Amino acid sequence: MSRVSPAGLNQLRIRHLKLIEALVGVGSVHKAARTLHLSQPSASALLKEVEEALGVTLFDRSGKGVLPNPHGSVVIGRVRTILGELAMLTEELSGSPLQVLRLGSLTHAFYGGLQRVLPEFLARSECRVDLREGTLKNLIQLLQDNQLDCLIGRLPSASTGDLMQRGFVYRPLYQLEMCVLAPASHPLAKKRHVTLPDLARFSWILSREGANSRYTILAAFAAAGLPQPAIRIETSSFLYSLQLLPASDWLTIVPREAGLGHERLGLARILPVKLPNLLSPVAFIASRSAMMNPNVKLFAEIVEKSISPAGKNPRFAVSCEE
Repeated sequence: MSRVSPAGLNQLRIRHLKLIEALVGVGSVHKAARTLHLSQPSASALLKEVEEALGVTLFDRSGKGVLPNPHGSVVIGRVRTILGELAMLTEELSGSPLQVLRLGSLTHAFYGGLQRVLPEFLARSECRVDLREGTLKNLIQLLQDNQLDCLIGRLPSASTGDLMQRGFVYRPLYQLEMCVLAPASHPLAKKRHVTLPDLARFSWILSREGANSRYTILAAFAAAGLPQPAIRIETSSFLYSLQLLPASDWLTIVPREAGLGHERLGLARILPVKLPNLLSPVAFIASRSAMMNPNVKLFAEIVEKSISPAGKNPRFAVSCEE
């Protein structure tokens, strides 16, 4: 059991934290010392001071270097949070005095949700938003490395428990509804009722293997006992599918909010076919320490008020913070 020494903790300095981060990154005391412009004996002494202050060993040593043990894995998460906050403080003091909210978002959240949230947040906060879009894997890594303050996106159900155990807030907001989209001139565009066998007769533009949209439509075909449809183009994002669709006679699947935008412009038609809801909800995700930031707290409140269907679906209004 760890016996943390308050006196020892008071002796810890930023250089100790940077050493831990470097050790995790490069995997050896020698390389970490070189990265931080220290001698190897100095780096070893710093590591000893950290472990004595915390009362636990943080790394397993071997002839190949060092590897964080379970205690080290816990500590590095906190260390990155502290160093990330210091980096943000330096950036804000050296540049514009305007505070920054570092917000990560999956592409689908741009349609509808963030369009309603961001104007209200900016009206109520003296804050600049640094909006970063990417894959879920990349954004979660940035969040864990404290390079993001919060994230709007879907997380696989199996991952939520582990994330909360590691000190993150996870608040489900709404279900992402998918729809089948056809060009306005498509043979199915004027039909009042469309079935999965109807869809199976045509070619498709789909996101690549692993995408949620692709999983939704292929699972629907499989459940109906139908073969996989002909896929003529694979894309890295449904945004490309939206742009390619009007000039084709193919079908695609996109978030309903995105499909509605194209339908209003007369470029496409949402086909009247029901798809199974197989996806976990879109959620607000942040570290507990980030929630102490007034801007993050305000953004979370506005998000939950604006895009969480609390009055209609209490299941998604529940905070999984506790």
